Amino acid sequence: MKQFFLIFILFFANLAFSAHIPVLGPNIEYGMQGSAAPAGLRGAFVPQASANFSFSWLEPLGKSGYGVWKPNKTNYLRFLGEAELSPFYGTVRAGIGIAPFPAPFAVLELRLVYSNENLLWSDVEMAMKQEDIPSINETWNAGYIFDHFYKKSSYSQIQSFGAQLGGKYSSKKIDISFLFNFALIDITSDYDKKSFDYMRGIPLYSRDYVLKDEFSAAYHFGEQFSWNLDLFAVLSGQQLKLSSKTYDKEPLAYYTISTGPSWRLNGGRSYFSISPGFFTRNSKHDDFNDPIKERILLSVQYKHFWDFRFGKQ
Repeated sequence: MKQFFLIFILFFANLAFSAHIPVLGPNIEYGMQGSAAPAGLRGAFVPQASANFSFSWLEPLGKSGYGVWKPNKTNYLRFLGEAELSPFYGTVRAGIGIAPFPAPFAVLELRLVYSNENLLWSDVEMAMKQEDIPSINETWNAGYIFDHFYKKSSYSQIQSFGAQLGGKYSSKKIDISFLFNFALIDITSDYDKKSFDYMRGIPLYSRDYVLKDEFSAAYHFGEQFSWNLDLFAVLSGQQLKLSSKTYDKEPLAYYTISTGPSWRLNGGRSYFSISPGFFTRNSKHDDFNDPIKERILLSVQYKHFWDFRFGKQ
């Protein structure tokens, strides 16, 4: 019962991220999000939720002025700072991005992002392969991980250095966005530099690398109602052999797909979405045979964008 209420709180009581319509100059984004597998609370998917606050300054490249945004044509330099919080970690990020290309490639943005993730007594020892005792099948699930949070874990830190390629196309009827993220991982842990990364939802070693791919599409039926489709993939590789001391690890991955309605509020500056979906995971041995009921997800998200109206009347 205690674990049920913990997951319930994670699912419904957190704040999160992303601007719907940015402007040149200052932008603030905040909101809330959570994902869980209602039919299998102790199953394969570890519930995820976080609070996120983001500030970015978009410096125009070219003739566009502050406060202006030309859909699919604006060139800019981005300065980014973010803070994210959940019951199990706190993260700060800083980065710089640039969208220098002419139309139609102005929708593309390149970023370099540094992230410092602090595990708040949620540094859980993880298996990294099937031959471990207990195996990766037994440790990478909600039951094992929630049993070890706080009771059998301590403070730890994960740093990442990421390169990203993103893009967003907007029109009156449809929005399409994607983000490819490659990150190198460094872990300070009590467990031989390995842990479960709650923010990314996957077991990791130090000197690991992670590929994260996101794709979203929204079709607008009017000014207030849309239908969303979201695809999400996280893949971890084999540890990079940068020193004489290396660890045995096999590549791991998981994927989610979700779709559902969203409602836009405050003239499009905020929206609320509910998206049922599907989760699956695998390794090079394809040993994960999760029941169908434990693969069903439900995601709830609220986002708000604060428009400063800087430089325009």
